[in-house]
Amino acid sequence: MASGRLDLFIAKLPLHTVVLTLNCSEKASDLLSVPRNTKLTLKRGGIKQQIQLQFLEGRECFADFMEMNYALARRFRLTALRRYTLDYNPNDQSLTINPAPLSETVALIASGPIAAGSLSVGYELLSRLGIPERQGSIIKVRSGKHLVKLHLHVPANLSDDRLRLSSQWLQRWKLAPNQNHMLQFDQRTFTLSIASASSIGRSP
Repeated sequence: MASGRLDLFIAKLPLHTVVLTLNCSEKASDLLSVPRNTKLTLKRGGIKQQIQLQFLEGRECFADFMEMNYALARRFRLTALRRYTLDYNPNDQSLTINPAPLSETVALIASGPIAAGSLSVGYELLSRLGIPERQGSIIKVRSGKHLVKLHLHVPANLSDDRLRLSSQWLQRWKLAPNQNHMLQFDQRTFTLSIASASSIGRSP
């Protein structure tokens, strides 16, 4: 059994074709063990469809992703720009797809020249957390008991992996600037949760 977490993109592909782009992160994907250019059965609950699976390599990315056309995504009740798990079963040559709305990572939080009503998320960090790249969209940011709604800003630098907040929020939430913090993003509620640096490595 091989599995992986991938973001979904809608593309102009043949009806029953799914394309995987893997190895975007430092860790090699288990899904590389899936036979290439072969027919598999895609499953979600009671929905099943035979598909042609393809792989693409050499594409610049920070998170693994899959592509399919709109009709296939609609049949499986999948939403573009959301994150899903794919589980490969070699016994029946099937791929089971399920939502994976929670993503977390450790990143540096910096204080920058940014409006109090905004937060800046570097593109690489955005990809690791599964945050859709929608400039100006509203994201709920939680730190402890505090919860605010901020507008998303994505810098032009694609290799930026930092989170920037105004000094107002860092002071109010007692977050140490220029230090690593644990971040978790929930795609269901569009909530970004920030834990203090001291909680990193602590058992759940």
